[in-house]
Amino acid sequence: MNGDERISILAVFQTLKAKTARLVEPIVQAEGLTALQARVLLQLSYHDATVGDISEITCMGQANASSLCKKLEREGLLTRRRSCPDRRVVTLSLTPGGREAVTRLQRRLDRYLALVNTRPKEHREALICGLRAVEEMLDYLFEQTKGDQSPC
Repeated sequence: MNGDERISILAVFQTLKAKTARLVEPIVQAEGLTALQARVLLQLSYHDATVGDISEITCMGQANASSLCKKLEREGLLTRRRSCPDRRVVTLSLTPGGREAVTRLQRRLDRYLALVNTRPKEHREALICGLRAVEEMLDYLFEQTKGDQSPC
């Protein structure tokens, strides 16, 4: 890989991150949430989950996922219940306030989806295909460098 390719890859990743944040932040900040907190609440709107599930879904460590969920619990958006057979397992559920926040988030997200749906079908399909390809490549890179302290 030459220098131009390295710069290109980093530039694309940075640009995608910045533009995604510009789109997502106003939606989630209206609820006083971060994008990660909103992601957890949206996930819980489909079904209850454990802290371990949230850790996997969000690609964060269990301790950080647990802290994030405790904060959402303090804000009255979710409940945490310990499992009877294994007290280490914590199951998460939305509270009524959490459901209301998710409903408002979904309304805001629906505006973006409506805009996406105004684009030609082949553009929408290309977007989904491209995003899946990026995710697969990132998964591959993470898998290949697992355990590396500093990729060289």
